[in-house]
Amino acid sequence: MRRTTATTDYLKECMGTALLELMKEKPIEKISIEEMTAKADVGRSTYFRYFKSKDEVLSFKITCLWKRFSDEHGATNFATGSYDGIRLFFEFCLSTRPICDLLYSADRQYVILNFYLQEVASIVANADAKTHYFIQFITYGLFGLMNAWVLRGYKETPQEMAQIVCDWEASSEEK
Repeated sequence: MRRTTATTDYLKECMGTALLELMKEKPIEKISIEEMTAKADVGRSTYFRYFKSKDEVLSFKITCLWKRFSDEHGATNFATGSYDGIRLFFEFCLSTRPICDLLYSADRQYVILNFYLQEVASIVANADAKTHYFIQFITYGLFGLMNAWVLRGYKETPQEMAQIVCDWEASSEEK
């Protein structure tokens, strides 16, 4: 019997949750696939059917969190460059702060970038060159800002971060 997409996504997200919980106890390199799948209450074969690495598991978990966040907040794609899109991007980062901090402590912040790039992949796939490059610019730029923000200890609010970006855009248009 085939599983529904909702069931499959639930099992995949359970693995992400389990992996994050285990990462609180020990380094990701010391977490076995067997240990993660047992904690998630799924079979080993489920992991190998859907993922090639633990990083993919983490990226999927962040994707699930983003989907719920964007549904709750009416967020569209964060790479549009709009004030509201950027503010919601930073609000999402703040809402997932324990996960961000855990990924940073495990030197896995690139998993967050991989999630961002997956989120914009469908947009840039069919975009003209100018739009493609602009969205890539915004995506990498937002990751760089998020990275600096995390390393500074989240000192600014999401609204202040969005305003910083919008002020830069306005000042560059004036030149």
